[in-house]
Amino acid sequence: MRLPLILTLAHSIIKKIGLTEYIDSTVLWDPAHWDVSPGNLALLLVLSTFSDIRTPLTHLEDRFEGIDLEFFLSTASRSASINSFKAGCALERIGKANPEKMYETLALSAVAQAGIPTERLHVDTTTISFYGEYDVEQLNLTKEEREELLQIERGYNKDGRPECKQVVVGQIVNESGVPILQKVQDGSTPDVNWNAAAVSYLKEIQGKGFQYGIFVADSKLVTHSLVESMNEPGSRISFVSRCPPNFEGKLAEHCILRAYEKDSWEEFGTFQEGKKAASYRGQCFQEEVCGAPMRLLVLESSALKEKAAAALEKSRDMLKPEIKKIEKKVFLCQADAEEEQKRFEKLPCTKLYQCSWIVEKETKEKWPRGRRKAGAVLNIEERYRLRAEAISQKEKEAEYDLRKNSRIVLISNVGEEVAGNRKLPQTYKGQQVVENSFRELKSPSMASVIYLKNPERIQALSMLLSFALLVRAIIQYRMREGLKKFKEKHPGEVLRAGWGGRNLERPTYKLLYEHSANCYF
Repeated sequence: MRLPLILTLAHSIIKKIGLTEYIDSTVLWDPAHWDVSPGNLALLLVLSTFSDIRTPLTHLEDRFEGIDLEFFLSTASRSASINSFKAGCALERIGKANPEKMYETLALSAVAQAGIPTERLHVDTTTISFYGEYDVEQLNLTKEEREELLQIERGYNKDGRPECKQVVVGQIVNESGVPILQKVQDGSTPDVNWNAAAVSYLKEIQGKGFQYGIFVADSKLVTHSLVESMNEPGSRISFVSRCPPNFEGKLAEHCILRAYEKDSWEEFGTFQEGKKAASYRGQCFQEEVCGAPMRLLVLESSALKEKAAAALEKSRDMLKPEIKKIEKKVFLCQADAEEEQKRFEKLPCTKLYQCSWIVEKETKEKWPRGRRKAGAVLNIEERYRLRAEAISQKEKEAEYDLRKNSRIVLISNVGEEVAGNRKLPQTYKGQQVVENSFRELKSPSMASVIYLKNPERIQALSMLLSFALLVRAIIQYRMREGLKKFKEKHPGEVLRAGWGGRNLERPTYKLLYEHSANCYF
């Protein structure tokens, strides 16, 4: 029998957090009827994802083939057989014991044990896609209970798999990518609902004494009611987000125009290394928004300017098919041709460009049919066509479009003494950390029908998958902290490891996983 290095490393962290003991003491189960405890089955489900989280969890026993399971299990469970049916039963018990609360307790404990800082918290949602569904008819529920069921249903699928049914998973992670909170929601739940729930949760843990820094989210966080809620005295939440276009009477657009008129930019430089790193500059304004003082930072990016210029050129290309259609048309009189010209000028694609036209007149002689008789009258038919002479840019409109699309507006209630104008965009750009956390979670066919038997199993499985991400994040955090200490002891020394023997700067869990694939005890 063998023990993969990555499994033993994950197991040592899980053991310190106390997953097995916590589940066994929280869920209802009878040791006389369970040869493997729910906590041990949950442990195996979590560990099974460390072989490859993207492999469907169909046969738990197959995922540990050739591995010494006795090393991971408690003494009472070592002689028992392991299969997916037992794991499904364990999920059902966990699902009935408030798995979200269980995850919160375990995650906050893990963060405290590992000494992981929480200077920032990021929030976002993703979808977990499934091919199966549970049989509601066999659950013997009342009408009210059915309405409260977690719904595996179709919605906007962030995996790009619209054929799959799904649930929506919301997460709050810290700057190290450690998921602090996870919540499973119906498959069609919009992001704004999760943002409201996240704000309520943050207020709750604030009341319990949990300290964190700045709350970061995308523009769906910025609604009138949520901004008011985050500025309530006694439960204020420091936040930074992107100001959406239609918020508070197009506040973002007004700030962009104001920045252009004032033209007093503060150069921020780049936030990343490399030749392609974008450079930034900004202007900050103080305004009262939703009854509270707010900072509005107009941020201009060289990368956004390039995209805006490319989009402007693309809109020029959109004129060409419309011009070809019009040039094929034949008009009976000049007035009809001029009317078509006016219709063209109202098309959306002419917002930034205009076309000058030439009206071409065509004449054709036409005698009456049959043998020409004396006194027959020659008819002269006139036809008109439009020919495009030149396409020119509307300078004023194009300039306005470039300004608007090359700049975004960040909104924050954080004082400049806490996060200066340069630090504010750095903080917002850290939102990518939650996307990295979700990347491991996004996978259709995640579970077999055994795990989809009822909504409790779905909630419990999603909780354990988030716990697996938590362990990965702790491993990655420890790797980076270890590298930092190494560099302090060996200044100037280059440590080469990983793909292509490159200089090791920010090691990831993925790097460790791929390079320890053949390492066993």
